[in-house]
Amino acid sequence: MKVRSEEYSYVGLQLLDLRLPEAHEMKELIRSKMNMAKAGISGEVRVDRVFNKYSFPFEYVVLHDVSLELYGKFQMDTLFLTPYFAVILESKNIGGKLSFKENPSLLERANEEGKVDVFESPEVQIERNTYLLDEWLKQKGVTIPIYGVIVLTNSKVRVIEPPTKYNAILHQTIPVYLRNIPREKQCISSKDMNALSKEIITNNKPYFPYPMCSRWGIHPNDLYTGVLCEKCETFGMGKRKNGWNCMRCGHVDRLAHEKAIREWFVLVGETINNRQCRKFLHINSHHVASRLLQSMDLIRTGTSQSNIEYKWKW
Repeated sequence: MKVRSEEYSYVGLQLLDLRLPEAHEMKELIRSKMNMAKAGISGEVRVDRVFNKYSFPFEYVVLHDVSLELYGKFQMDTLFLTPYFAVILESKNIGGKLSFKENPSLLERANEEGKVDVFESPEVQIERNTYLLDEWLKQKGVTIPIYGVIVLTNSKVRVIEPPTKYNAILHQTIPVYLRNIPREKQCISSKDMNALSKEIITNNKPYFPYPMCSRWGIHPNDLYTGVLCEKCETFGMGKRKNGWNCMRCGHVDRLAHEKAIREWFVLVGETINNRQCRKFLHINSHHVASRLLQSMDLIRTGTSQSNIEYKWKW
């Protein structure tokens, strides 16, 4: 009933990597986080394919990428809901030799070269999400068993020390795992299950990690400014009557400013004014900047020329 939304963190990291100079001190970290986010998306796609391919001999609803709010926000990669139980599936696209440690709870991964990386324990994530989902459902008058499972989506994974509180399974075995969960007591009707699913979708609150500069402690002045030519990937397209012209390859794009202004909201600030627009897009005319901002579907605030600002409609 719910597919995955745009991966906002990955998009933000991509744009941050694009506008950060190669010599910037945060470049390597941002690129590393971007690659990790991309791997996570690839793993979630593998889980999606399983649910697109298989069905189950009982009624159920699959909701991907669910973000709810209770004592703060909590996010679930996949929620499998039935009249008998609910299952939180936490996807991990991590290769290598995995060891699930206790005291403290963490996940160690040793790669082929023997290098050991440490991650937050998926068991802690599931335990937190299980508690918060249970509390959220109780507030809706629903009491139902909630299971949690760690889904390993990387084909080059070996579990050396398995988790102790929750099962870890390969994504190919999701159908077997779900079919083997006991269905002894029906907690809600099929009608209530579908109504609850719709309420979850209505209450879904996507997480926006923007603006990325403040999130990562990067000064906006460190970024490349200007309008990007998507053909030769050079910043600094010039505004002409026929649109935006690339000084390097001659490519013309009538709406190139729209992507650049969106990047401002992703990277720099929650609002933009005329002066900031002119500086970021490399244009001199107050009138042209005003016309470009007004041509987009932005939220305008302020009454006089001196305090007019625009916000993006997320």
